[in-house]
Amino acid sequence: MKIITIEEEAWKQLNNRINAIADYLKRQEENSYDELWLNNHEVCQYLHISEKTLWRMRTKGEIAYSKFYGQYFYTIGAIKDMLNANAVQTSDEYVKELMARGKSYIEKGRKLNTGKQ
Repeated sequence: MKIITIEEEAWKQLNNRINAIADYLKRQEENSYDELWLNNHEVCQYLHISEKTLWRMRTKGEIAYSKFYGQYFYTIGAIKDMLNANAVQTSDEYVKELMARGKSYIEKGRKLNTGKQ
């Protein structure tokens, strides 16, 4: 085993850079899907509900949406907020599992073009 010595200030700078990279990666992982827009059909498949149920949720104000040329769109973040607001005796693990399944669905069903390489 080789022992490498480094000045304390250089070590602090290196350690700060590593921590900054780790924090950046955590933020990217947590928020990467929150701003992704889904249409009615995708939300219904994702939540396993009918379009009429989704319509009721919209009219009651239970889920945030945008309307563009007669079509409705929802963000993953809005769906998460709605699920968390209506969670009844649900564990954090269940919500995380549901979100993981949603991410899997999106990755399989769509090609994301985020401009990142």
